[in-house]
Amino acid sequence: GKGQVVHSQGFFMVQTTCPQCRGSGKAIKDPCDDCRGRGTRAESSTMTVTVPAGVDDGQTLRLANKGETAPGGSTGHLYVVLHVQGDERFRREGDDILTEMNVSFVKAALGGEIDVYTLEDNCNGTATVKLEPGTQPGDVLVRRGHGIPRVGEAGRGDQVIQFKVEIPKKLTSKQEALLRELASELGEDVEEKKKGLFGRKK
Repeated sequence: GKGQVVHSQGFFMVQTTCPQCRGSGKAIKDPCDDCRGRGTRAESSTMTVTVPAGVDDGQTLRLANKGETAPGGSTGHLYVVLHVQGDERFRREGDDILTEMNVSFVKAALGGEIDVYTLEDNCNGTATVKLEPGTQPGDVLVRRGHGIPRVGEAGRGDQVIQFKVEIPKKLTSKQEALLRELASELGEDVEEKKKGLFGRKK
């Protein structure tokens, strides 16, 4: 029929959607157990999607015409919410990545070359960078264009390398003597007997 049901309530006529055909005008006399007359049934499927480089956690991918199909209607879209797994070697800030690198206090003072983690080779790459003499704790080195690829745009963000200067907790007798000689050269007043970095029990 017309997909509508008319009810008479006294002087009033009430028209509602037919509960059997759900407004389609056609009722299924012998519905199957799977769809119970709806014409569709739920199924699980696995599909492969292409994730653009540079996406961030919580971003959504729209897969056109991969969603649910309504009876008599068109197929909807499927939206995939992405959860990006972190990496302890990097911290993301927009399209930039921050990397913390430990350097010895000797190399920080004298300078030299060190290997740092990069995003090249699927995060398994390293690059050699130059450490300037006199590098202080917290100093940064910026590698332009070595950060996260920009989604939908050309170019990449930057890699910001922050240096952490390591101070040794134990010294050999020779190392301690050299440091004491350096302290004397610099006019530093250091304790002769200290349990920590520059001294030993006697």
